Amino acid sequence: MNTALTLVRRELWENRGNFYIMIGILFGIIVLASAVLGIAVGGAFTEIHPTGQASATGVAILGLSIGNFIFFFYALSMLGYLSGSLYDDRKDGSVLFWRSLPVSDAATVISKAVMAMFVGSLFVWIAMIVGHLVSLFALATAASARGAAGLTVFASPGALLGSCVFFAYALFVQALWWLPYYGWLLLVSAVSPRGHPLIWAIIVPMIAGVAELILTRTSYVFQFVGNHLAESPIFNGWPSLTLSSTLGPSATHLAQAAVSANPLYSGAGLISEFLAMPSMWIGIAIGLGLIALAVIARRYSATA
Repeated sequence: MNTALTLVRRELWENRGNFYIMIGILFGIIVLASAVLGIAVGGAFTEIHPTGQASATGVAILGLSIGNFIFFFYALSMLGYLSGSLYDDRKDGSVLFWRSLPVSDAATVISKAVMAMFVGSLFVWIAMIVGHLVSLFALATAASARGAAGLTVFASPGALLGSCVFFAYALFVQALWWLPYYGWLLLVSAVSPRGHPLIWAIIVPMIAGVAELILTRTSYVFQFVGNHLAESPIFNGWPSLTLSSTLGPSATHLAQAAVSANPLYSGAGLISEFLAMPSMWIGIAIGLGLIALAVIARRYSATA
């Protein structure tokens, strides 16, 4: 346990830009946008919500939009983080230092995969929750200042809490869905010669896909890579938010909405469908295999 925590702290310290700074900047953008949105939308609150109360759908859309915004840029930053993580160890010679410590190559490689899949996703989730609350508070304050019932944005526990749980579930399934990408980037980082490992990570699959097209007239490589990008749980598992329900102050109404009218349940079902896809488990097997190869490559690698 102490070794795992040490490796996690090391990754956080050496990659502050990918985890702390980048997410902090995005959070700052959300806070600024929340202020602007609160002023702009708050004045038109009664026009948007003729009943005078915020809708559960609007609350859910806002939270998921904030979460997807943060995750999109986080995913881009992980390209550089994973493709350079093991390569940088070889480049600066620190791989020799870490081998002198009682830390196995497997623990080192797995810690980097866990950072991208779960620890970083935890930061994204926390930023989504706080950003969602800040946005709702800005909207409620601006609307209330104009005489509208702005605080009703917090009267939708099914949407407010449900969107947090829904997004956490989406992040977890997304991590499993993209495991082959994480494994591939780590493998390339472990074996890449001098240069830019991210370029190698992109070029090699392209060459393999073109070679498959020429030699076998099939496109399994392109289909697998493309489908795992185009059909992502976090982007394509959105609930059917057209099922709008306005949540009133009645406790009975709130309970019924949370059970039967909350559109987030449809989204959870869509995401769960990914777990039933054969391509999910094939991808997990491929990802684990690539991570194992990355461990072996690191074990026999010297400096880059």
